[in-house]
Amino acid sequence: MRSLSRLAALALLFALSSAAHAAKPVEACTHKSWGFLTFNNHQFGTVNTCSYPVTVWFMRENGSTVHADVRPGGFFDTGLRKEEFDDTVWSAAICRAGTTPSPTVERSHWDQILNGAYTCVKW
Repeated sequence: MRSLSRLAALALLFALSSAAHAAKPVEACTHKSWGFLTFNNHQFGTVNTCSYPVTVWFMRENGSTVHADVRPGGFFDTGLRKEEFDDTVWSAAICRAGTTPSPTVERSHWDQILNGAYTCVKW
């Protein structure tokens, strides 16, 4: 009975430890500022409006991705101009800097990333 209690305690400790390393995405840091920004030659991107650095992963429907760390007040640039953006379907994942989306940002996880069904984990 005692070994069963220890096993249960270890399982609980592992579960709590894993949960502590997963964090919610911080999409609110960029939510209101996506667009063709005039101060960056009308390139499509976003501004980090939070007081801490974030990492942004941008994925087009074809699976091509761009990602970068963005300081507070900094700009994330997708490299796309209006002329290149016609009919472009895209998704993004945003995590605090030092964490990465789980599942990873790739075409096979398109629906999960698009619907915000990811967490941010330390890497």
